Amino acid sequence: MPRDLDALTLAHCGRIPKVLFVGPYPPPHGGISVHVARARAMLARAGVRCGVLNIEKGAPASEAYIRVNGALDFLKQLARHARNDWTFHVHTNGHNPKSWLVALAGGLAARLGAGGTLTLHSGLAPAYLESGGPWRRTVARLTCALYSRVVCVNEEIADSLLALGVSWRRLEISPAYLPPSHISSTLPPDIGAWLSTRHPVLSTILFYRPEYGFELVVEAVERLRRKHARLGCLVIGGTEGRREAEALVRRHGLEEWMRLCGDVDHSLCIALMSRSDVFVRATYSDGDSISVREAVALGVPVVASNVGARPPGVALFPAGDADALVERVEEVLGV
Repeated sequence: MPRDLDALTLAHCGRIPKVLFVGPYPPPHGGISVHVARARAMLARAGVRCGVLNIEKGAPASEAYIRVNGALDFLKQLARHARNDWTFHVHTNGHNPKSWLVALAGGLAARLGAGGTLTLHSGLAPAYLESGGPWRRTVARLTCALYSRVVCVNEEIADSLLALGVSWRRLEISPAYLPPSHISSTLPPDIGAWLSTRHPVLSTILFYRPEYGFELVVEAVERLRRKHARLGCLVIGGTEGRREAEALVRRHGLEEWMRLCGDVDHSLCIALMSRSDVFVRATYSDGDSISVREAVALGVPVVASNVGARPPGVALFPAGDADALVERVEEVLGV
């Protein structure tokens, strides 16, 4: 069970009256931000007083979270909540300096407040820690020591922390998956009309960053549509880099077969995924993909690269291998 939910039991015992999540919050709808939003909602429904300190740059104003206006405001908010005896749960990727600075600041606040937990989500975190010099590794080790628990979403992340000297007693391996509370029952008319003309339908959720393998998905669709004239591929998520992604689709002549939906509300995202025949996760690195677990829970067959943690029943292919990706999709479709 994700460590967030332990707060439910402790809160009812009177030990954790207030929980502050520190991390990104939708929009955009990424794995970490969706997890933070769901965890906050679940605790709130259970009567736990909780809040979110949203570290997403340029986040719009919202009553759902506290928006951070720069580093100084971030530190002030942490100090204020620490003085008021909040418990901190910091969610971050762990694969860049900013991530560890956020974790360090959150850990110091947790020590001044009512304690805290750190969750590391990214499959890129082990490589980041292993490739750094002594200073990087020291900062990570000392940061982890500030938290009562450090949750790693897969074994590779935990192993990288153990190699730094973090005590195994402090570590927990747990997927960051919480089931959605609502799935949209209706689709936008334009997407619904497009889907009615497509079969089979693939779906994928990503950001347009190299580690997400969008180019690999494009290559696979180009090959698959030669055999499946009515094939459709829903690409969900991503705003930054979308113009370049659309240009790549045009260069391959796939405008008819690929629909780039952009960042959508997560209930709609789940609805679109549920209407697909295969969900594709073509990442080059991963922690424990929430979208893969969502597809499995929905009963949608999943084809995913063999990186990070994958639940049972997922059809795996070697990361970056377009031939194997196409072969696995064909096998899952039964053709």
